[in-house]
Amino acid sequence: MSDVQAGSASSTSKDVADDLAVLKSDVAALIKEMKDLAIREGSRIGQNAAEKISESAFEIYGGVSKQTQRSAEAVSQHVQDWPISSLLVAFVGGFALSKLFTR
Repeated sequence: MSDVQAGSASSTSKDVADDLAVLKSDVAALIKEMKDLAIREGSRIGQNAAEKISESAFEIYGGVSKQTQRSAEAVSQHVQDWPISSLLVAFVGGFALSKLFTR
């Protein structure tokens, strides 16, 4: 009867060892899948962030471009309305800058 118990104990320990090996394999597969998922998700998040930054930059560029155009039109209109004073302001500004940079 002790042989039956020894065989049974040996069989049980083999089953436990087999279960542990399967569990180890499953955990390794789970870890690999989690790493792959993290890489894919990180890549997706990075791509979304890059798209948002690109859209924001395009909007800012459009706003700056419109503002620059409005400013140029305002200056042009001022020069047309007041040519003598505009010429005087340009001369004084140029003279001041030349004195500033010659020192």
